[in-house]
Amino acid sequence: MKITQKFMTRNDCYQANEKIVPKGILVHSTATPGIMAEEWFEMWNKSFKAGETNRQVCVHAFIDDKNVMQYLPWDHRGWHGGGVVNQTHIGFEICEPARIVYNEYGSVIVEYDVEANEEYFRNAFNNAVDLCVMLCKKYNLTANDIITHCEGYKLGIASNHADVMHWFPKHGESMDSFRLAVKMKLL
Repeated sequence: MKITQKFMTRNDCYQANEKIVPKGILVHSTATPGIMAEEWFEMWNKSFKAGETNRQVCVHAFIDDKNVMQYLPWDHRGWHGGGVVNQTHIGFEICEPARIVYNEYGSVIVEYDVEANEEYFRNAFNNAVDLCVMLCKKYNLTANDIITHCEGYKLGIASNHADVMHWFPKHGESMDSFRLAVKMKLL
């Protein structure tokens, strides 16, 4: 797995330069169909303080079917989970394919062709597994230290989001199967 480093130095999160000792990994998905890993740099490498963007957010990496783009150092405190999870977890986003249609609130998938998106999903899923394996080895973590945003919410450490469980089950996957895939590669 090749990781391309391109730090978002304009982002206020990067400039805050707060460090963490990673205790886990938080898996997100973008809920922004068709925007791939490299494209997020231009969208998020901006300063809220300077009025360049209306959002204060930054994750450590974006993943798609071809790329792993690292936008923050792994030991940097990200602004991704909407809670105390930011102080303990590395966060990354899995990019969603263009052919997802959400409801008017952007919270429920209403159109999705599983067969047409299977290859993309498998490649992105496997890239996410490989990234987690690398991070687990680097920070002495286990597969049990990996959660998704909705699990973080249930634990009371993250904001209320459905990712990735609005998408993974459509391909017969869950966070349990994701963690198992990481665990098997760590053996």
